[in-house]
Amino acid sequence: MEKISHNQVEEWFRNNQFLMHYQLVNELKKLFPNMKNGTYYSALHLLKRDGLIRNVRRGLYAAGSKREFEPAVSKELSDLFKKLRKRFPYLDNLCVWDTKWLNEFTVQQTPASITIVEVLRGTEGAVFDFVKSSYSPVFLTPTPKEIDNYILGSRKCFVVMPLVSEAPVMSYDKITVPKLEKILVDLVCNRDLFVSFQGAELRNIYHKALADYNLSLSTIRRYAKRRGRLEEIDKLLLSQRESI
Repeated sequence: MEKISHNQVEEWFRNNQFLMHYQLVNELKKLFPNMKNGTYYSALHLLKRDGLIRNVRRGLYAAGSKREFEPAVSKELSDLFKKLRKRFPYLDNLCVWDTKWLNEFTVQQTPASITIVEVLRGTEGAVFDFVKSSYSPVFLTPTPKEIDNYILGSRKCFVVMPLVSEAPVMSYDKITVPKLEKILVDLVCNRDLFVSFQGAELRNIYHKALADYNLSLSTIRRYAKRRGRLEEIDKLLLSQRESI
């Protein structure tokens, strides 16, 4: 099979932002009418590997490739995760991240940061006590009043909260962090905690994240549905459809 050029792929998508799987197969059949059906699927895999097309969701494709999310994991965050792993070796549901990661997506840069520690529901108390012994200030699933009185005025703090089951997380630099898909949904679900990233900034974050990174819309929607915010997230995604 001859190599397919970038210009050929761009032509397929000239009148459509997205194409279904069968539509791409039909385009391949026009170029290579004598190939076996199985070879067309292999050709799609090669196009994805070479960054000429990408999955938007199962069976739906867009042209081009985007970056994978690679957060800037600080030494402090890495050390915290390792300490928690050592102290709670059987705690599989553990995820950490820092709101400083959001600065790349926002217009207004904030020097303040919140380190989020999410753990298996029911273990928050023990983890909170452990984190509090080495870091400060630390809050356990803070109420809106605590957020308003203490967290919003703090340049740096730590928050321990339960991790939603089946939340999309990944291993990066040997620590477990949320996928960008999870962070995007959490910003909507925890508006009080992430009040600095609402309104226009929330739209900025969604726009830049969807435009720059290889994200799974099905993962975003599945997690949003689990958190009871699918309709709200769908409206946000629809408003940013040109970035996808």
